[in-house]
Amino acid sequence: MAIIKKYQKLMAVFVCAFCTFSALAQSTDDVGAVYKKIDMAIASKSADSIAKILNENKSSADYPLIENYTLKKTRQLIITDNLELARQTSLAVIDNNIENFDAVELYSYIDKAILNQQAANQAAENRKRLEEERIAARNAKSKQKLENRGNYQVVSTASGQEVYVNEQQASFSSLLWTVKIGLADFIYQKTADPDYSSLKYGLAIGANVFKPSERLILGCDFFADAHIVTLMSSGGNPEAKAAAQKTQIDSDNPQEFFMSARIVPEIAFADLSKNLFLRAGLAAHLLASNDKAITGSTSTFFSPVLGVALDNLHLGEAQLRAFCDYDAGSLFYNDINMAMEFGGSILLPMAVNDKTKFGLELGVQDLLLMRNAAEDGSHGGGMENRVKFTFAIGVGNVTK
Repeated sequence: MAIIKKYQKLMAVFVCAFCTFSALAQSTDDVGAVYKKIDMAIASKSADSIAKILNENKSSADYPLIENYTLKKTRQLIITDNLELARQTSLAVIDNNIENFDAVELYSYIDKAILNQQAANQAAENRKRLEEERIAARNAKSKQKLENRGNYQVVSTASGQEVYVNEQQASFSSLLWTVKIGLADFIYQKTADPDYSSLKYGLAIGANVFKPSERLILGCDFFADAHIVTLMSSGGNPEAKAAAQKTQIDSDNPQEFFMSARIVPEIAFADLSKNLFLRAGLAAHLLASNDKAITGSTSTFFSPVLGVALDNLHLGEAQLRAFCDYDAGSLFYNDINMAMEFGGSILLPMAVNDKTKFGLELGVQDLLLMRNAAEDGSHGGGMENRVKFTFAIGVGNVTK
């Protein structure tokens, strides 16, 4: 009898344990199914489905596990920057259990993060809008300028950049030129030995041509003049004048013929300066005179020249140029120790259109000669200075 009672107790314990294990297994299976539903709801980004799942399992003994799993998935959404779904998911937990302070704290953090993100996005959008407005205003201003200047077309440069070019200018040559005709070209001559000075009148002609490119600017300076009339003179070699008077020659106003010419190519390096040119060419200074013994003028000489120039300078509408040359040929003449020439001019436009400009050009040049005594005795050493003042009509093409 005692053995039967012991056996009955063992069976009761066994049955109880079996039932408890079965219940736990069933509970585990139920929670796993709920977890899968939550995963599917989050994958489909359905906050309503999550709220429904929580509400359906609110009375379950495993609800704390379901809440914790939902909050875990919420934190993962924060990491993947899906803040809006994370906020709705945490709010679903709070709606079902307002005493879940972890969910409340998590919701507060997510809400602040969303507000900060919205503020940053709004600031970025405002910056983008302001930049678009600035670009639109600049383009409108540029368009207005182009409309004011005429019709323009887009032209690509050698470097690939696009620039606006006036359609009237598009067919123009890239050659820049200026031509001048000197209707009044005066030269004042002064020699030291003998002490003689004169003022002569003549005519002149000149031109400047330039071919610009991105790296180099090539140019050439042409000039020629002739002084055929001596307006006045003073001084001179007294002995030569006395000898001339014996032959009934007008020794008080000796007549001489001056002529000069030069052709000087130039080059400028655009990266250094578009206006500073190096130049090298040829120059000639000719003298025709029967009174050289009286005036002491330097005889004809030819010379290569080396120098620098400033060209295509603009002061408002006016165009300026200047040059300085060394006449290297002076080294080969016994009676010339050194020769240099300086000059400058300004073109004052009187009329300008789309193609050309027309105006008055004022110029000055100075030929400075440091001399030795001439072998024929016509002059001693010292200096001779020839200063020219030119009043010319200038015409050039327009560049913008």
